[in-house]
Amino acid sequence: MEIDVTTSPQLDTPLYQAIARSLKGSLSAQGQIALPAVKGAVDPYGQRINRLFSLLGKPLSPSELVKLCQHLATLLKDPPASSQIVLSYEPARAPRQGLVYRLDRVKTKTPSQALISQGQLVLPSIPCLRRDYLQQLGSLFALLTHPLSQTQAEQFEARLEQELDSGFLLSPQARLLVRYASNPPEEGGLSCQVSVVTRSLTEQSQTILQQTPNYFETLAPLTKVMDLAQSLSADETPVLLAGVGTAQSALPLARQGVAVDAMDLAPPFANHLHQLLQEEDLPIRVMAEDILDPLVTLKPGHYGLGLLTEVTSRLADVDALEGLLGKMAQALRPGATLLLNLFLASDELPRTPLLEETARVFNSTVFWRSQLESLLERLPLRLVDEVPVLTYEEEHRPQEQLKLDPWYARWAQGQQVFAMSEPPMALHWLTLVREETSEISDSETSDSETSEDSNTPKPLFSTVEAEF
Repeated sequence: MEIDVTTSPQLDTPLYQAIARSLKGSLSAQGQIALPAVKGAVDPYGQRINRLFSLLGKPLSPSELVKLCQHLATLLKDPPASSQIVLSYEPARAPRQGLVYRLDRVKTKTPSQALISQGQLVLPSIPCLRRDYLQQLGSLFALLTHPLSQTQAEQFEARLEQELDSGFLLSPQARLLVRYASNPPEEGGLSCQVSVVTRSLTEQSQTILQQTPNYFETLAPLTKVMDLAQSLSADETPVLLAGVGTAQSALPLARQGVAVDAMDLAPPFANHLHQLLQEEDLPIRVMAEDILDPLVTLKPGHYGLGLLTEVTSRLADVDALEGLLGKMAQALRPGATLLLNLFLASDELPRTPLLEETARVFNSTVFWRSQLESLLERLPLRLVDEVPVLTYEEEHRPQEQLKLDPWYARWAQGQQVFAMSEPPMALHWLTLVREETSEISDSETSDSETSEDSNTPKPLFSTVEAEF
């Protein structure tokens, strides 16, 4: 993916290129092109195919290009009349990266001297990259011998803007799907369709459990969570655990005798935890609820410990973080602890639409230190400890414990957003303490209500607060 540096002038070149490399790795492409089998066309065809792969974000290495040209030379040596060279490509299967391709020579019923193509690209739905995508797709169509006219480019840009904005609003994990195909020879030209595709958290978690039925049984808990749990006393329970994949922490906590209310954002994960509890009697209450939903309320002053794992990385902005922490502060007793992980960056890192949108696309919403400090000044929560997640794991993880998943380690280090060895953002553990406040207690509220004039109108319907 070629990105115009003018879209983010505040980012210095190393950081900008690190984001560009990350985005390039997230592009997915598959398709097929057919070229007339013309003797002696090895070099131009080889260069065209190499440019194609470069535009798709997967350039060939020098050795791969040599191998491609050697294969072309074999196929184009005395080719039969009415034959084509067909290139098919698709994403390599994990853990490999890049594209895998196949070259064949096939006979055709109708001879053609035109390039015939069909394919699709899947791109991250990042609104601020609209013009970059237009440039990339325009170059691709030109390579396929169908360059965009000025009018077509303007219409295409308007469509990209519409789809990218709606996709990002629908879900930062939405993807832009671009499908194209050569029209029949009598019509000429190239047809193109642009749409947005999404995969909900429910669908993603279902896929994980289908591929790995024992997913939670193979995951070791995070060391910081277990170290904090070991210091719990009876008056610090129950524990509220909210996040994605809460079973990873809920099961080992409950096995220590800790009463846990587990609120999982992904219903399939919550259902799977329910199934595990059929086999093991543990003090866990499971709720398939979204703690980020303002209509999901918690019992005030009920919990002695709150744990938020992989929640703040899905927030939209600092206002959403303030709402979440305010909800947690209300649910905790004075003196109770709140442990959460959060992507944190210093104020030296420039704040740009590209960075913020890319971070959200990769479930890595980043907050700047000054934002956090300002927010905590408005909440009854006091920061008592802060440490990078990976630093804590390196220093405290027991040797007999399973190693962290490599994907998780890259994500926690911020490498999903910045493809570099030391990104300027990382996942941190924040330990907060719920402070005493001068809020009116429940009993005081009750007394004041009963002392009201009996003539005060009473509501027709009483509201009931959900207690989790």
